[in-house]
Amino acid sequence: MFFVLIPITFLPWKFRLGYSRDKVLRVNLEADEHIVAALPKVWDNIVGFAGFFHKSKEGILALTNRNLIFTPQYFYITPKEREKYFGQDKAQITKIDNYSESQLDEDISKESGSLVIPLKSVIEVSSIRLRKVNFLRIKFKTDNNKTKVVDFGITKSVTNYPVRQPMIFYSIDWEPWVRIIKAYT
Repeated sequence: MFFVLIPITFLPWKFRLGYSRDKVLRVNLEADEHIVAALPKVWDNIVGFAGFFHKSKEGILALTNRNLIFTPQYFYITPKEREKYFGQDKAQITKIDNYSESQLDEDISKESGSLVIPLKSVIEVSSIRLRKVNFLRIKFKTDNNKTKVVDFGITKSVTNYPVRQPMIFYSIDWEPWVRIIKAYT
């Protein structure tokens, strides 16, 4: 009898998540949860004293019908695709091509710095202006009833040494995202 051990990283994603032919088993998302909108190349900033100890991260901001999710990861987009997401200086309500709920669920599991905000815990959603730049500000309650505030923005330029960090932010209109998040809360 001959057995071959295959590391889990070489298996297709279908087998890593407990894929069955009729449905995909999800760990972090519920079965009826779906992506409403998603934006790549978004940077998160924790506001207040806690932000002093938090390194900003680049990632994907996804809105589902139940949660607002930020998963930190580098995602390359071409200038043509950039127009699709941030055209006319607005954060567009669109989905990322070939990015499904199962991939979002896997990204949440893979990245320990993922931020999952249940929409029922959101207190306030607004577009604020700081240093001549517009940010999307989300104010929400954590599990232990503390209020936390997170700003999201899009960068013009970043520094890669010693760590990848934003230098200059675009001033884009976040009102479409404010309206859709308020509609789901």
